[in-house]
Amino acid sequence: MSLKCYFLIPAAGSGTRMGAGQPKLMRTVEGRPVILRTLDAIAEICRERYVGLDYRIIIVTTEDLMGILKAMCAEYFADIKIIFTLGGNTRTESVSLGLNMINDADDDDLVLVHDGARCLVTAEEITACIDGLKDHAVCASAVPVKNTLKEVDILPSGEVKVTSTPDRSKFYEILTPQGFKFKDIETCYMKAADDGISATDDTALATIYGLDVYLTKGLYSNLKITTPEDIAIASEIVRSRGESEPFHD
Repeated sequence: MSLKCYFLIPAAGSGTRMGAGQPKLMRTVEGRPVILRTLDAIAEICRERYVGLDYRIIIVTTEDLMGILKAMCAEYFADIKIIFTLGGNTRTESVSLGLNMINDADDDDLVLVHDGARCLVTAEEITACIDGLKDHAVCASAVPVKNTLKEVDILPSGEVKVTSTPDRSKFYEILTPQGFKFKDIETCYMKAADDGISATDDTALATIYGLDVYLTKGLYSNLKITTPEDIAIASEIVRSRGESEPFHD
């Protein structure tokens, strides 16, 4: 029996920084909703059965989006096993609820967590993460930090005072996908629930609970859609890739 690979897609964020109007996952980037671009990239890997894995997708979303996403997936991804569940109040809760939907995994099966709002992820980044799990228990897509960083103190007056300038060559920006062996991510989230710990990404929990995290090649274009400006940047990237046509199967 081949190993299974679960793509767990948190898609339950409130998107408050996007402003009023449509949820950010339903905003269009060059003719395609953000979430459909995300799923299309993942579906490419699933359909090709990269390195012979048995692929499934778990989408963790909101009540408002559940019906819409089920209908979209039935239309465009009917050939792929997709499981839906409602998310929680935080990303950590949502990922935990997604993991609860996995009831047929072996310890060494793979789980790749990928933000639903990172719609420009490439096959290269996804397969690099999968390949990284051949040798490591945890790995994540990342890029070197470009800008100079400053460590600061926030003074009682509200002023921001620089205290040091770290060596930026030692810093990477973590993206998604973030990959785990099933037994490891399950253990991390069970312990986090017991300890009342919440984290903004999955590898933070891995580090807290003593797992080594290795980085795989990411691309700067793999941005997370958060603000209206991100839609404009993503649209320009899509045009540069020649992928502006409306979504179709």
